[in-house]
Amino acid sequence: MERKHICLFYEEPEYARMIEFRFIRNGLALDEQCVYATDEDSGSVMLRMLTYGIPLKYFQTGRLKIHQIQKVIGNTEEIMDDCKRNIGILLSGLSMPFRMVSRIVADVSTMTRMAVELELERITHQAFEAFGGSLICPYDISKIEHTRKKEWMEKLCENHHVVIYAPRFGEGSVFGCQELQK
Repeated sequence: MERKHICLFYEEPEYARMIEFRFIRNGLALDEQCVYATDEDSGSVMLRMLTYGIPLKYFQTGRLKIHQIQKVIGNTEEIMDDCKRNIGILLSGLSMPFRMVSRIVADVSTMTRMAVELELERITHQAFEAFGGSLICPYDISKIEHTRKKEWMEKLCENHHVVIYAPRFGEGSVFGCQELQK
């Protein structure tokens, strides 16, 4: 399977979880190691995954890991340093191929945090050939810094292979980023 860097724009968190969990479940079915990184409580995420139908054995064998990402604070440099440390933790011990659902800056409601997130997306996308896995980066549209939201979303599209636009349950589309840039 070709590895992809995927951007998921959503409005309803439960609809996004369905997409993310299906992505994870499909990876597990392909014998890929999977990581789900979130700012939510890892125990509640695990319970939701089990309810969704992901077997407990994947957690027990380490094939599926949930990492709780803490909110980062400080200036641009401090946020970037914390995020790079978190990325190192997420990637440590992963075997290829793998799948990951993650956005490393949990809160993108400020210009500083959104700028750091966008820089990390750019770095990831430029080095994606060596990444070794597929990645979904979920974005709740309502929580993106609002004064430059359109610009942020366009730049996010430029730094992903595919965009899934799934605002509400049963609505949305999938776009190749080259299609969006025409």
